[in-house]
Amino acid sequence: MNKEHIGRLAAIMVAKGIEQVVVSPGSRNAPVIILFGKNRSLKLLSVGDERSAGFFALGLALQSQKTVALLCTSGSAVLNYAPAIAEAYYQKIPLLVLTADRPVELIDQGDSQTIRQQNVFSNYIRKSFNLPVAIHSNNERWYTDRVVNEAIDRTMYPVQGPVQLNIPLDEPLYDIDYVIEGRPAIIRYNLPNQQLNEESMQRLAGVWKSASSVMIVAGQMSPSQEVKDLLLKLAEDPSIVVLTETTSNLTHNRFINCIDRTIAVIPALKNKDYAPDLLITIGGAIISKKIKAMLRDMSPANHWHISNDPDEFHFDTYKSLTETIPLNARDFLTQLQHELSTKHLLDSSEDDQIQRQELIKINNSNSYYSKWQLAVAKTAQKHSEYMEKIEFTDFRAYHTIFEHLPENTAVHLGNSTPVRYAQLFDQRINLKFYANRGTSGIDGCTSTAAGFAYNYSGLTVIITGDIGFLYDSNGLWNSNLPERFKIILINNGGGNIFRIIDGPTGHEELEPFIETRHNLQAAGIASNFNIEYFKASDEDELKSQLPLFLKPQDSHRPALLEIITNNQLSAQTLRDYFGFLRK
Repeated sequence: MNKEHIGRLAAIMVAKGIEQVVVSPGSRNAPVIILFGKNRSLKLLSVGDERSAGFFALGLALQSQKTVALLCTSGSAVLNYAPAIAEAYYQKIPLLVLTADRPVELIDQGDSQTIRQQNVFSNYIRKSFNLPVAIHSNNERWYTDRVVNEAIDRTMYPVQGPVQLNIPLDEPLYDIDYVIEGRPAIIRYNLPNQQLNEESMQRLAGVWKSASSVMIVAGQMSPSQEVKDLLLKLAEDPSIVVLTETTSNLTHNRFINCIDRTIAVIPALKNKDYAPDLLITIGGAIISKKIKAMLRDMSPANHWHISNDPDEFHFDTYKSLTETIPLNARDFLTQLQHELSTKHLLDSSEDDQIQRQELIKINNSNSYYSKWQLAVAKTAQKHSEYMEKIEFTDFRAYHTIFEHLPENTAVHLGNSTPVRYAQLFDQRINLKFYANRGTSGIDGCTSTAAGFAYNYSGLTVIITGDIGFLYDSNGLWNSNLPERFKIILINNGGGNIFRIIDGPTGHEELEPFIETRHNLQAAGIASNFNIEYFKASDEDELKSQLPLFLKPQDSHRPALLEIITNNQLSAQTLRDYFGFLRK
């Protein structure tokens, strides 16, 4: 049976730089698997569980920042990709989702393993396409080449994200007549030079210079030294503060890196003294509910959101949006810095510049930045005092873990408590942090970290809670797990986040239905999937096990460290922590 369109698809994928295809087994997608396998430029990685496969591919793309392809059979297998596709959409991760399908005339006709697959991900995908069942004419060749080119390009531009390419396949599936007629057409696209016009930039620079206090809040971002350097240059001005989160990957002592603990002392001080005249937001999702509530209460006069994603042009998290700037953070900060430095040089003599620097030194002790630094210093001291006196709990375990992680470790933080606990610690510059904060679900965190670890030359460590780990335990059913992949499981017997947040505690439904109490441990799971297993139930055990766990294993297998903690004591310790900060 003619499967020329699959050969053309493979050739165009290779020409456009796609190197890896995550494949889940099936029959309807067998022709694609077979023909992809014959193309030695495509590396096929088998992951049996489609839900895990989707997140594994997401991790691969997150690490490489290149498009990764996913391939599954027809029917409900397709729907299992949905959680990973939604995460990729909101986190802007490039995936080419290849879904094998029945021919259109068999849909809704009682044929087995058949659902309506066209546009099945319509609410959280950049675009969906459909290939012909076979190629019988030059017109169909032209159409196939054009559609494949556009589908791949749309994973990267104008905004990165997932794209579906649905592939109807007729039987026979294994008797394949494969000949490519001519060379597939390759359509190139060129990225435009992104910047604001001079008039707009001058107007924004005027607002910036007239603001007595500027706050830049950075959400989730992949590590970028360029963005970090640009922010550091701007932050030399004492009227500017930069607030970052662990997942911003912008750790520096000039930035406010522990938002939640810093904000804890501000109500005891003067809240309005910390309000910005101008708020600028960059990056993706913000974890801290405290900064969201605080800025909504402050209502800055000006709020610029920087994003080149059309879906975010009215992204008004803080209910104060006045302007959307359709650039990525690097391009905007570069242009802003150039505009400010150029105007400063044109408008100021050398004597004026010296005088301005002297005024900055005089006013530095009472600047906007110094007010925030006062809160930082106050909470840092209290944080250290509190850590010295607490028992072995989740909080204490995280403290010990972060002290022991080697340089250049890629740390993946599970939802819900791991990503929140990490926010409370001063992190080292040489660690990189990632989390599935596009949709903030517990599903797929282990699988995403596993995908990231596959090509990453350093150590990849995921810190996950028990519910998230159990939910994604099939992420370990994967022959592609490298020994550089490490799993730290905080097992407190349930979803402890529901003992921390306001509301659930005190209701009799908490344990069986909300928290989902359990008595499960991970030793059996680790054994079943051939994972090295370590365990710690107190501080001394944790300190002795961590170095053994983190080093390469003689067995050349991935490793799992299970840390057993008390759920009620852990929740109370965290609640008491914020009370201690506010005293």
